[in-house]
Amino acid sequence: MSDISGKVVIITGSSSGIGQATAVLFAKSGASVTIHGRSEDGIKKTKEMIMKAGISEDKIHFVQGSISDSKIQKALIEETVKKFGKLDILINNAGGINMQENNQRSMEALDYILDLNLKAPIALTELAIPHLEKTKGCILNVSSISSEKCQSNIPFYSISKAGLDHFTRNYAAILAPMGIRINNLNPGLTDTPAVHQSGDSGEQIQKMKDFYLSQIPLKRAAASEEMAEFLLFMASEKASYMTGQMIKVDGGFLIHSPTLKLD
Repeated sequence: MSDISGKVVIITGSSSGIGQATAVLFAKSGASVTIHGRSEDGIKKTKEMIMKAGISEDKIHFVQGSISDSKIQKALIEETVKKFGKLDILINNAGGINMQENNQRSMEALDYILDLNLKAPIALTELAIPHLEKTKGCILNVSSISSEKCQSNIPFYSISKAGLDHFTRNYAAILAPMGIRINNLNPGLTDTPAVHQSGDSGEQIQKMKDFYLSQIPLKRAAASEEMAEFLLFMASEKASYMTGQMIKVDGGFLIHSPTLKLD
């Protein structure tokens, strides 16, 4: 059994995609999990997937609502500790952009993205610190390789993820004396439901995917389960000497260097 057996983990945004795959993997590895999302159907699906793997229902808790809501943030921490008695691992996975916003450079878009991608993880971390100090636990943030790339169509997303990376570097120094580790996973293109919601039509989505695949040396998108495996390692004692790091898992996207053809 993995060395997270008996641990208690909160995974935000675990009603689909990377968060869902992570919740299932951590539960199968022996952890008690609090799952979270805005979608009631998504939460139900994640819970069903965990139970289908043979996990007892009493090792699962859920909180539904927007992660930007301070009441939901408090509920995640307080209800988890009340049900399971402690907190070992906080995974700040929830994030994204406002697809209903036509102008991605409006101040409304900026407020939405910063609240979701940066302020919520910071707020949850602060709420979790007293509990994680007791267990010498860890925090994992799901960032993006967009933190190192300019994206003119969704600039605030990249800016928010760059902020999330630097939040982790700063808090690694703050939390190390307390025995708490904090690291980021920076995924590249991953085949999640969010990818299929990022265009106005199936044709646009396919064009976007084809473009990104042309920039990825390994020529494919990652599966959510692959990202979950990295998060499991980062949360385990096998990564006990790592803090303040950005782990980039992108199929080579950031090192892609097109070769000039002279013939």
